[in-house]
Amino acid sequence: MGAAGHRAQAEPSFDARPAAGLGPAPVRARLATMQGDPEIGSERISVYHDDGTVEEVVLHDYARVYALPGLYEQIVQEDLGCRSPGHVAGMLAGALQALRRNPSDTRVIDIAAGNGVSGEALRAVGVDVVLGTDIVPEARAAALRDRPGVYDEYLTLDLTALTPAEAAHVRSLQANVLTCVAPVGTQPGMVGPEVIAAACRLLAGEPLVVALHDPRPGEPDPLDERFFATRANAEATRLDHERYLHRFLVTGAPYELEASVWKLRLSG
Repeated sequence: MGAAGHRAQAEPSFDARPAAGLGPAPVRARLATMQGDPEIGSERISVYHDDGTVEEVVLHDYARVYALPGLYEQIVQEDLGCRSPGHVAGMLAGALQALRRNPSDTRVIDIAAGNGVSGEALRAVGVDVVLGTDIVPEARAAALRDRPGVYDEYLTLDLTALTPAEAAHVRSLQANVLTCVAPVGTQPGMVGPEVIAAACRLLAGEPLVVALHDPRPGEPDPLDERFFATRANAEATRLDHERYLHRFLVTGAPYELEASVWKLRLSG
């Protein structure tokens, strides 16, 4: 139950596998055996190539993971049971309903968009995902390969170092929602808070921000009212907050994250 007294809608149903017939056939892969309880992101994956070779890939080697068709879906979505894309989309849908906003008028920028699984879940709740962006070039290639049409546009961007032309283009999209289906924080592999601040300054109207926090390292969520006031020049109200099952660990233990929905009133 969030601060606004509403619950997120049920997680939308969508198929996270690449569309049949699009691009190359998925690789065959499985989580490597005998790896104990590895750190988040260092899980080892065995990839079985058609020529008989076996390649070992680390889960957070995103450049290589995205370059291998179907690998992310097999390991993260299916074997580890990742639920965050659908959960975030459901929370956004619940917030839109509580605010009596029409999903068809909702224009989303999806950052840390990866291979488009998050954008696909957002499309399933009826919003327009006007931009997907990720700092990893292979992410864009994978999204266009496996999920063409999910994003109106997909750009490889460092949101903290945009050129004036890039910033003007993103502002011209008139996006009124920002989603980040990746934990925000200062630990390695997380999306830095400065990325969220930079992205918020590109939004229009009274936008919503949906973002994740990983409580495991013991650090507080960097996104709060003070953060948005000082870093994004915005008055922020938290509409919803939930702790939920993100996915399972290699050991089978649950890995939980926290998700929040914020409503901003931008200044200037």
